[in-house]
Amino acid sequence: MDYRTFDAEYAQVLAAARSMDSATLASEVERLRGMVPLVEPRSDQSQAELLVNQLSEVLDMEQPPVSDAMAAAVRVHRQTRNAQGSSTERIAALRAGIDEIGRIADTVAETTERHQILALTESLGMQLEALESSPAANPDR
Repeated sequence: MDYRTFDAEYAQVLAAARSMDSATLASEVERLRGMVPLVEPRSDQSQAELLVNQLSEVLDMEQPPVSDAMAAAVRVHRQTRNAQGSSTERIAALRAGIDEIGRIADTVAETTERHQILALTESLGMQLEALESSPAANPDR
């Protein structure tokens, strides 16, 4: 399966996560985890695994419902990682998304939640690095 197919499945689980009980969400996380080895090309598996692990960490926390700040950061994260366009446009979108998530985190007083929000930038940073080091983004290489 290609990464986009996995990402679409992940997005569906993420969108429905608030309405799921913890047992249902746990089974969805395990279903996604089982899909990771099927992602092709193999280089995209680490990105898929990171997303599943982040969702699993949220499940393990068993904290109160997601705050408005976290929900906003997750929306920015999803929109940013799904950005379309040329390498240059996607790089710009990733940088803007990382900056926006940082601004959202700055509005949160609670340290743990601020760190959780900032952790959303990790996968975006990985995508940014991959794009910036690709021949399409740097034709002089």
